[in-house]
Amino acid sequence: MKIHISGIEQAYHRGVDHVIRLFFEEVDLAFEQSESASAIQLQLHIEDGHASAELTTEAGVFCATADRSIDKQRYALHDAVLQVFEAYTGIIQPWGVLTGIRPTKLLHNAIIAGQTPEQFRQLLAEQYKVKPEKIALMEQIVERQLTAIPDLHDLKREVSVYIGIPFCPTKCAYCTFPAYDIRGSQGSVGGFLGGLHYEVRRTGEWLKANGVNVTTIYFGGGTPTSITAEEMDALYAEVWASFPNPERIREVTVEAGRPDTITPDKIEVLKKYGIHRISINPQSYTQATLDAIGRHHTVDETVEKFHLAREMGMSNINMD
Repeated sequence: MKIHISGIEQAYHRGVDHVIRLFFEEVDLAFEQSESASAIQLQLHIEDGHASAELTTEAGVFCATADRSIDKQRYALHDAVLQVFEAYTGIIQPWGVLTGIRPTKLLHNAIIAGQTPEQFRQLLAEQYKVKPEKIALMEQIVERQLTAIPDLHDLKREVSVYIGIPFCPTKCAYCTFPAYDIRGSQGSVGGFLGGLHYEVRRTGEWLKANGVNVTTIYFGGGTPTSITAEEMDALYAEVWASFPNPERIREVTVEAGRPDTITPDKIEVLKKYGIHRISINPQSYTQATLDAIGRHHTVDETVEKFHLAREMGMSNINMD
């Protein structure tokens, strides 16, 4: 399906694009008018907080208008577009025009700003066209988040740190991450780790100089447990020595995603530094699939390494 869109300047294209794609898995949008009488045409207009949309299709013409304050007029445009496509497709969007953002962030910001629940519900319903059941869901999620982390709104002066190790035992066929087969990269591992140690030290210096503490650390990749136990030990020691107040870090996660990289000596290193969580990722429990995608471990090995980690005291393990 191709839809020709006209009447708005480029600054509004992206928002309109996002709203229309709520309704179609595949659609070709052209921000230009078509001369063809059979083409689907979306004529838009926006001025002084007022927006209108006219959708001309083989099924008829659908029209809608919406109003907002001038500084929020883009939401009027999104509202009008939402209305005509709901009428055309018969699909009702319970999240309204919310696209590309974390919905609960709006509620957290509203709480910080001192808004009442009634004010927030009105904002979501009127500006974003969110349905009541989704507003209730957002409130339930935020309540649980604040129960788990009561001082969540006070963490703005803290940071979470991601430390990437871009090496794996093999390169999976489906992988698009910047990760490299460690067997063919032995000459670069040492150089990379040397640079990483330097970066950790300099980052720690900046954090300390600016009074910024660390909330969480995530060692990702690649597969961070691809390097040796000795290299892991040296890296963690550098982090713990460089970052401010390491005893206050709430969670440290290390991806141990490839079961074939997990060994008793590496688990001992994880325990030495009080690593809170690891991941052991089967990806599939079908051996033929594992072989086809280039993961050189067995289904049984995944189960064995999970039990090994448990028996050695790793109590927080996630899997995917």
